[in-house]
Order: sequence, then C-alpha cells, then structure tokens
Amino acid sequence: MAGAFVWNFFLPPPSGNLPKLVEYWFYVGNHGVKHHPDFLSSHLHKNLEPNPKFVYVNFAAFITNGFITTPPPKNPDMKRAMEEAHKIMDDAKGLMGGFAEAAVTTGKSPYPYERPGTTRFLISHFAVPDDISSEDFEANWTDWTGVSLLEKEVSPDMGYAYSALYRRVTPHGPYRYVVRSEFAGLHDKEEAGFGLVGKLRSYFGSETLRSKKIEADAALCKVVIDMYRE
Repeated sequence: MAGAFVWNFFLPPPSGNLPKLVEYWFYVGNHGVKHHPDFLSSHLHKNLEPNPKFVYVNFAAFITNGFITTPPPKNPDMKRAMEEAHKIMDDAKGLMGGFAEAAVTTGKSPYPYERPGTTRFLISHFAVPDDISSEDFEANWTDWTGVSLLEKEVSPDMGYAYSALYRRVTPHGPYRYVVRSEFAGLHDKEEAGFGLVGKLRSYFGSETLRSKKIEADAALCKVVIDMYRE
C-alpha cells in the first residue's frame, strides 16, 4: 500500500527535445526502482493538449515518506543520480513536491495504479493561499476542485471511475493540492475529454475560486510509461 507520492510537472524544455526529456525521466525512475527500498511505481503522463503548459506529469508512489523527506541535497546517492540525469538533458525542468493521499471519492485508495493504455486522466492542480487551512479545503474539496461539477457532467460511456485528492506535505512544490480523475472510456472521445477540461477551467475562473484566491488548471492526460517494482 502506498503511503507517499511525488508529483512532478515537467515544463516544455527550451531545446524542444521531448525524447531526451523522457530519457531523463527514465534514468531517474530506474534509479528509484533499483536503489530506493520504498519505491512502488512511477507513471509518466503525457499532456494531450496542443502547446501545453506542462508536457509531461509524473506520478510516483512510495511505501513510506522516506523518499520525499530526503530530497537530493540530503541524499548523496540521489544527488549523484540527478547529476547524471542532467548530463542526458541539461534543460529539463520539473515542478516537484511530495504528497499524501487526502481523499478519494469512492472512499477507497486506487492503489495499485497500473491501468490499461486506453485509460485517460484529468489532472488538476491547485495553488491555495496559506490562510485557507487544510481542514477547510479538504472538507469542501469536491466542490472547490470542481469534482462535483465533473461528476454532473460525465456520461456513463466516459467510464468515470473516481477522483483522488493529494495534499502536499513537503515545503517545496508549487501546488498545495493535486486531483487525479480516472476515465476508462475517453480514449475514443478525446473531444469530450477536452470539453470536460474546458468546463473545469471555466469553473476555476469563476468567482467561487477567485474570491478565495485559489489558482487552478486542468489537463487531459494519458500514461505513456509505467515503471514499477516487480
């Protein structure tokens, strides 16, 4: 069972070399598989939107929070791995944070995370002001993240499975919360998926969130590589 998570949002590299960015990710992930005892799995999501803010989003799961509480500066072995990865691609940049699973709409954790290649995900991220407590946000999370709206908009053929909320627990990281919503039936309904993204973005720009100074965005993604310990 997973007890800690890493979310990493990769910006488009200035070089434009996306294959090298995937190679960079693979090198770091493979190091985790071989050398970190807490590593469970890592899932590289490709943003399906043209000209995206983030080209890839990585979601990694660990047994405990040992990995996320010992970032590369405190972990010489991981620091060396990151230095080697930067030799593969020196302009790779990801916005990373360590997270805990805070809530799931089904009440049950979706672990393990491997899914068929036809599965699609809506990934939303939230910058939340410090004056909004975690208790307050999580008590209202399905409304404030747009999950309540999403669940009203989906049709049965979209294969909506659940939405899960992740709370950042490390000091570093650009977002306090991330939501991952899973769909089994959007692989042949891409426009419908982008339509859901559009509805979420409209909600994120509404007075409901603006009045709370919550900044958010969403993306339609698919997992292009799963990496996990056998």
